[in-house]
Amino acid sequence: MDHLVEIIKALAWPVAVIWMSFIFRAEVRALLGRVSSFKYKGVEASFGKSLEKAESDAKSIESPAQSQIEESENSQVEQLLRISEVSPRAAVVEAWTLIETAAMKHGLVAGATIQRTNPRMILSHLEASGKFSPESIHLINELRQIRNKASHLPDFAVTQSDAERYLELAVKGAAVISATKS
Repeated sequence: MDHLVEIIKALAWPVAVIWMSFIFRAEVRALLGRVSSFKYKGVEASFGKSLEKAESDAKSIESPAQSQIEESENSQVEQLLRISEVSPRAAVVEAWTLIETAAMKHGLVAGATIQRTNPRMILSHLEASGKFSPESIHLINELRQIRNKASHLPDFAVTQSDAERYLELAVKGAAVISATKS
């Protein structure tokens, strides 16, 4: 009888944890989706995973000529690099404006009084135009998702190097939009 009690004691917590994880699986999934970095012993996953996915899309996209990037965009990129030193998360959010600006310059706006755009509208327009490769659309969608996480998840953390990598990808995405005639 004592052995049975010891077995029950040993299994009580693991069974309770598994049972609670099963009951709250949707909440646990949502919580894990919000984690920007994870480190356990020798294993580490982070914001960089999303960036790696976007970078692999960017590799297959033909880069527009450097001359396509206007001087005002170069100063904005320099400013974003300075912001990344202070607040990498803010730099990610602000880097998205490069894509929005490129889209607005090519006629993608809504609203008569105040011109505006939104991330989903940019993607819809790019897809509908038929002028962009699936890789370009996928890259901009990845950037949108990363930006959304940085904007809306309070516990989302970004390193300076990840913010700089995001900025490079945003510059490339904006250049692709700018290089395509509307």
